[in-house]
Amino acid sequence: MTDFSDIRQGLRQLAARYRTSPLAAFLSWWGRELYGMIPQHWRQRLIAPRPQLWLIVDDDGSSLQIWRGGPEPEYLDTFGAGEDAGLLRTRWQNHEAGFREGVPEVSLLLPPDMVLEAPVDLPLAVESNLGPAVSYQLDQLTPFRADQVWHDFHVLERETESGRLRLDLRLVPRNRLTSLFERLAAIGIRPHVLDSAAEMPVGDQSPDRAGFNLLPAEQRRVYIDRRVRLNWALALAAVLMLAVVMGQSLYLRGQGIEKLEAEIAVLRTEAEQVMALQRELEDALDAANFLAEHRREQPVVMHVLDEITRVLPNDLWLQQVQIRGEELTMSGMGNGSQRLIELVNASTLFSETEIRGQVNIDPNTGQERFNARAVITPWGLQDAVAARTRE
Repeated sequence: MTDFSDIRQGLRQLAARYRTSPLAAFLSWWGRELYGMIPQHWRQRLIAPRPQLWLIVDDDGSSLQIWRGGPEPEYLDTFGAGEDAGLLRTRWQNHEAGFREGVPEVSLLLPPDMVLEAPVDLPLAVESNLGPAVSYQLDQLTPFRADQVWHDFHVLERETESGRLRLDLRLVPRNRLTSLFERLAAIGIRPHVLDSAAEMPVGDQSPDRAGFNLLPAEQRRVYIDRRVRLNWALALAAVLMLAVVMGQSLYLRGQGIEKLEAEIAVLRTEAEQVMALQRELEDALDAANFLAEHRREQPVVMHVLDEITRVLPNDLWLQQVQIRGEELTMSGMGNGSQRLIELVNASTLFSETEIRGQVNIDPNTGQERFNARAVITPWGLQDAVAARTRE
């Protein structure tokens, strides 16, 4: 079974270490600086001061003055030494109920003469466990043992070079508080803080606290400011709502991105298909155009034969005609084969006509056997057709 007393003791030690740490001092200073920058009317609206009741014990401990604490203390009442505890209980309850802000924090302020003050110098190494170290050495630092007094301290200075720690120690003997706390219990008062009244300058009638809490850790009541708790709850709710909204926004954005990516993938596939079809169409058009262009550039055999027949005389006849691209090769027989060059070149369809090889005499017919070559000019086809039409 978990020992909750050990847990509470550990938490108190952690809290004590935090209060004596440089971080706590920095945050306290930083908070005061920020608080001082806020206009007064905004402070009242946004950061309302904690409701406080101060019970100030007079020098002889016979009466208690009741003050509304805070930056501007206000005197409320005085509980005399001989007054009935039951009547004082009713008055005290009325004072507690007089705060619209909620239940106040109760501070018992002792006379400065009742609280002893002692400067303490300790090694800096004990700062991590400062509270137990001060309690352990209390009989060496003061004339009292730890079980005889209630004490508290503040860190005044950390000398890192010399490795020393200077403290402001305040303590009050427990036997001097017995009757006072019995009277408070009879009235129904349980203080959250046991402090001493600060010594005020001459002529200043407003009391103030010294800033300590002499109550031992096990007797300190945890004060809960409901407004602060509500503010923290609202702030936490706002943070949670903001986190939910941001998470939902990120989720919807992710969903939208996934949807857009899916649509883009579909469109990309369709675009690739369209581009493939376009490439196929362009290839088909290029092939068709190539064939058409090639066909257009190649002369028609019938027209070539017709033009040769037109330009050659009857005494020159051909045995073989071969067309390869733009080259025309002719083999034949006739008289005066040299005329072939002039006759063929005279046509607009042929050019660069020449006799290839030697011209031989056929022994049977006595005619010249020749081989000739000419270049076909397709652009001269229309002229050749027009010449035949005129004939």
